[in-house]
Order: sequence, then C-alpha cells, then structure tokens
Amino acid sequence: MFHSFSSHKKTSPSPPAPARLNKSCSECTRRKVKCDGGHPCSSCAYYKVSHLCSYRQRNKRNAVSRSTLEEVSERLRSRTETLERLFPGRAVDDLAGKSRDALLDLLRVDVTPGTAAGESAGNSAGDPDVADDSAQVSENGEPAADRQWDESSHQPPVLQVGDDINAINLATDHHRRSYLGVTSVSAILRAIFRLCPSAKQRVAEQAKQWPEIPSQPQPQSFLSGDMSANLLKEQRCIDFYFEHVHPIVPMLDEHDFRTAYSTGDRRDPGWLGLLNMVITIGSIASGSDTLHEQYYEQARTFVDLDSFGAGNLESLQALCLLGGLYLHYRNAPNMAYAVIGAAHRVAIALGLHRESRRRNMNAAEAQAGATLNPVSRVEIRRRTWWGLFCFDTWASMTLGRPTCGRWEASTMDTTLPSLVTEDDHVAISLRASAQFCLICNRIQHRFAQFNRLTIPEAVAFDQELQAWFNSLPLVLRSPTNSPSRLTIAREFMRNRYLNIRLILMRSLILYLAHGRIQKTQLSVEERQIINTCRVVASEAIDSIALYWTPNRIHVWNSAWYLFQACMIPLLSIVIEGSRPDPNVDAVSSARASLVKALETCSEMRPWMRASDRGPDIVAAVYEAITGEAEAAGRTPSQDGDSNFFGWYDEQLTFGTELDWGSFLMDDDIQGTLFTTTQ
Repeated sequence: MFHSFSSHKKTSPSPPAPARLNKSCSECTRRKVKCDGGHPCSSCAYYKVSHLCSYRQRNKRNAVSRSTLEEVSERLRSRTETLERLFPGRAVDDLAGKSRDALLDLLRVDVTPGTAAGESAGNSAGDPDVADDSAQVSENGEPAADRQWDESSHQPPVLQVGDDINAINLATDHHRRSYLGVTSVSAILRAIFRLCPSAKQRVAEQAKQWPEIPSQPQPQSFLSGDMSANLLKEQRCIDFYFEHVHPIVPMLDEHDFRTAYSTGDRRDPGWLGLLNMVITIGSIASGSDTLHEQYYEQARTFVDLDSFGAGNLESLQALCLLGGLYLHYRNAPNMAYAVIGAAHRVAIALGLHRESRRRNMNAAEAQAGATLNPVSRVEIRRRTWWGLFCFDTWASMTLGRPTCGRWEASTMDTTLPSLVTEDDHVAISLRASAQFCLICNRIQHRFAQFNRLTIPEAVAFDQELQAWFNSLPLVLRSPTNSPSRLTIAREFMRNRYLNIRLILMRSLILYLAHGRIQKTQLSVEERQIINTCRVVASEAIDSIALYWTPNRIHVWNSAWYLFQACMIPLLSIVIEGSRPDPNVDAVSSARASLVKALETCSEMRPWMRASDRGPDIVAAVYEAITGEAEAAGRTPSQDGDSNFFGWYDEQLTFGTELDWGSFLMDDDIQGTLFTTTQ
C-alpha cells in the first residue's frame, strides 16, 4: 500500500534575494590576490587590513536595443523640427525655461508674412490671449460678408455720407466694412451695444428718422459765366488756403505759388492739378458749401491715373491735398487712404525719402538764396515729404492698420523742416508735427501687431507724448502767445495730441474689461491708466469747447475729435447703469461732460457739414442709454446680429467674445472705472 504524504503547513514568502556581490573584496581586487569571499576574508585577515575588506554591489547593465534607440531618436528629431518651424532662427536651448506667455510672444514676433493669414489666424482662434480683429464671423457664428465699401462720387447723396471708419453710416449702407482694430470708434460702440442691447434698437430707430442729406447742385462749367468773377473767387479761395490751411502742412512755397498764378505762365498738368486742389480746399475754408465741388471736378481732370505716369513735385503735392484733406472732407476715408499710399510711392520714386548730399548748400549759399527765394527747392522737398508723412499718420490714428513702412530710419534720412527765418512759424508748426508723428508712427505700428499693448508700453508712450508737448514753443501751446495765422494749426495739434493719448488709454481699458478682472487683480498701474483716460478725455472736451473758432476747417476737425472724446462718458453711463448700486457721482460727471460736448456741437452747427452725424450719434446713444430702457434689466448681448450697423462688427481684436459679467459686478472697479469722460 502506498501512501502519499503532503504537508498542509503554509510556507511564508521567501525574502528577496540579496543583491549580488562581487566575488572578490575591494582590497583583494586591488592586491590582485585570491579572495575566499569571507567577511573579512582570509587574505585581509592575514594582511591585518580587515577594516578595509568590503564588497561592491554589482551594477545592473541597461542595455538598449537598436530599435528602441531608433524610436527615441526619431521622436527627438520630429520635436526638434517642430520647434524650428515655430521659432525659426532660434536655438532650442534658448527656449528652455521660458514661460508659456513668453513663448507665445516670441511666436507672434517670429510669425512670417506667409503664415500670418493662415497658421497665425488658426492659433488665434484657439488661444483666447491672441488678438484677432480680422475675423469674418458674426456673433451668432455665421459667416460675415466680405469686406467691401463704395465711396465713389457717383453714389446717391444719402449714401455718400456713410463711411464705416467715422461710424456715421447708421441708417445707410450697412454692408460697407473695412478693416479696423481696437483703436477704432467701432470698438467702443460695439462694447456699448453689447452692454446695452436695448439701446441698439432705439438708436437704429432714431437713425432712420434723421433727415436725408440734400443733394448738391451739379458742377458748373468753368467756360461759362463772367471770367473776372471766377478769378475773384479763385483769388479769395487761395487767400483762405494760405491763411487757414497752409500753416497746418506748409508744403508749398507761398511766394512762388502766388507768382506763378498771377503770371499764368505755367499750364502743365501737375501745376494745374495743384492749383485746383488749393482752390478746392480754400473754398471750404471760405465757408462755401458748393464751390469745392466745382473745382474738385476741374482738379480730377489733372489728378488722375495719368498723373502717376508723370511724377513731379506739384502733382505729388496735389495728391497729398487730395488724400490727406479733401477726400476725408467728402467722407471717403478709405479712398483717401489708398491715394495717400500711392502718393507715398511717388514721393519715394522722386527720392524725397533721402537727403540729397549734392544739393546741400553751405551756410553762405543758403543765406544768399534766402534773400532771393524765401524757401529753397530743397526745403520744399523736405516739407512735402514730412507733410505727406503727417497726413498719412494723422488719418491712420484710429484705424489699427499696419504702417506699411511709413518711416524706416535705416532707409530714410530726410532732414526735419528747417526755419528760413527766426519767426518762420509755419516751419515751426510742421517740424513739431513731424516729431509728433514719428512717435505716433511707432504707436500705430505697435497697435497693428498681433500681441496686445501692455501697460508699461502705454505708460512709456504717454510719457514720451507729454515730453513732446511740454517741449513745444509757446507759439504752439499758448493762445496768448500765438500769431493768428497759427490758430487752427495750434488747435489741430492739441486735438491730435489729446486724441492719441486717449486712444492709448481707452484701448487698454477694453483689454482690462476683456480680461475678466477681479477686484483683487486691479493693480495700481491699471487704476492709473483708468484715471489718466478720464482726465485726458475731460481735458479734450474742455479744450475744444474753449478754443474752437467759427471756421469750417477748424470746426470739421474739432467736431470729429469731440465725437472721439464722447465715447467714454457714454460707456461710463452704460456700465454704471448695469450695476445694482451705480455710482451717482460718476454718472453725473459723465452726463455733464456729454451735455457740454453737445452744447458745443450745437454752437458749431452753422459751420458743420450737412453730413456731420457725430453729434446725432452721440445724442441718440445718450438718449437711448439714459431713457426708460435703463430701468429694464440688462445683460450683455450673446445672440445679437453683429452686422446691425455694419461699423461695429469687428472682433474687438480678441480671440474670444467679451465677458463683461464679472467686470460689471466688481464694485471696487466700478468705483474707479469710467468715473467721468473718456
């Protein structure tokens, strides 16, 4: 009989095997003698070095297979190629340790023109920190119409008054939309109507009730009528031009111009185009409502496409007056923008962007020439270049568009305008304007970049602007020390100075609102920006109300900048009206500023154009946001039609929609933000 025996006793798990030791101790290995593996071993005991007897643990070998090595190498190579495509020309080691924001800033700076419209636009959609003000998508996600506008003179009068840049096409063609950035009026208006959707409808209803612009009479033929009467009209317009417009941008030699006109010797197309543009703008300064139409039609026969085929200084000056002044007066800012761009190319082709070394005269020659000719030909070339530069910069302040290399110190070295005599006030004016526009050129270039403006940058720009203004001579700062001929030029300069400071601050305020600020995050610098914006806007309204003069050119300019300055008081009232406990003092101060602005517009009305809608827009928005709709609860519009008016349908230079909720409910911010005017 066989029996099987099994043990039912549970066995404990065996302890892990000790780490394998080397067969020989370290001392025997050093002596190169046989070791028996003891501790201490017999050899170490024999040599009486038992304290040195120790065994090293054997290190495990990590052998890597060839396939694993190839896989890791391929992965490293693909990541390196991706980084090189994102950051061309930058070493990978230089990118190590940088934060996400720093890498995004480098990515925006390194973006190439070929990827700006494609890859960069795609990144903007996925990253809320990337600004994208060029999106062709409406608020409800539907594709928007392609950008287009029609500013031709063949439109009906009711359409001729509507342009999207100046935001005056409330009740006209809503399909005209050109590219505008965060510096534009449409950005502020869009914010106002998102905060107060009920006001959007009320303003539209009021806009439809505005009277149509009366049609202008057809231009008359210059060959009919009394020629002596026409000559008197022309002489009067030329006088008004040199008295009121020439000091703003003194591109012409007044002595040579008047001599050529009186003798009648010059009949070349360039000169005739310039003559008719001077008369056209001079007729506006004289107060005529219709005369400029007649002379503009005459000027168009000389300033046309053929004028680009015969480049000369006079035809360039005619283009500058056309694109820098007159087309803006006709509410055709996009057409003016294109004409000035073409004029810039003509100026470079004429070599005005370079200081001619061969034509520079020494001091004695210059003094001798000054006695014969008040302004030398070289100086006129300089003044024409800087006049063109100023026209382009002034018109682009609120566009948010690239500067297209308007001034590059590495390729352009034209000297600033110089004074022929010590009391050459027009040269002083143009020189100061050129220095101001050099600062504005850098500001506009910064706004056109993908990454948003920072507070330190805005503060630095603002300090530079203030330093420029404080360095101006008294004739350009003080009305009591300024000659009468510089009145309009001085006030133009002050309005533009305050406006560019206002644009800097109000754009930052929109950024702050977009960032869903909490009250614990509002820094001292941010509070200072908000307060500076309020102070500058109040100063702008007070300055225009105090110093405007009854002249159509001056009123045209002042009314536009007054409209700009009214945006923040309107936004202030909307924000305070959305709070459960509004700041009564802030609302009262904002209303007082708006009342002052509207009263000033009422006083200026006789000298305004029939197409000036700025006061109507301000009054309509003011009535809408302070009316009965204010009592109803407001929430930011989420499904409104962003094409409602056509001029505020941009994506406010942000990748995501505005979220005003947390911003509006912040009591601490509301006590500081928008306490009065823009």
